[in-house]
Amino acid sequence: MKILDIIPGKSIGKVELGMNRADAERLSDDVWYKNEYDEDGLVNYIQIGYGTKDEYNCQYNGIDLFNTKADDLVALLDKISPYDRSHSELGYTYAFPELGLTLWRSSIFTEEMRNEEWFKEMSKENQEDEMKYLYFESIAVFKVEH
Repeated sequence: MKILDIIPGKSIGKVELGMNRADAERLSDDVWYKNEYDEDGLVNYIQIGYGTKDEYNCQYNGIDLFNTKADDLVALLDKISPYDRSHSELGYTYAFPELGLTLWRSSIFTEEMRNEEWFKEMSKENQEDEMKYLYFESIAVFKVEH
């Protein structure tokens, strides 16, 4: 498995914040990225989806960001830099403004929920589908505002 380095506030893999559109798109070919650009056409936001996790180990500081459970990952990163506890989508979105990193998932699921009746009553297939929300679905880096 290939390693894809996530450097908050700077880059995901070869795509860097501040890079021009042509270079960013050329370097995005082998990995799915969603880049956003400023008025000068320079990358100011880079997002990558968990669909890459089968081919890439997406890591920051030796932490596998897509294969570490959301609650554990937030706790680890919060020790490095606090997340925005007033974010309007907290639980789904964790923004680390001093790092330049955002984590997102479309639904919240915790280990404790595995013991709840509604979960136990689901088919195995639906349980597996729910359990994917133990992890984040996308990672984004953005410029840190000073």
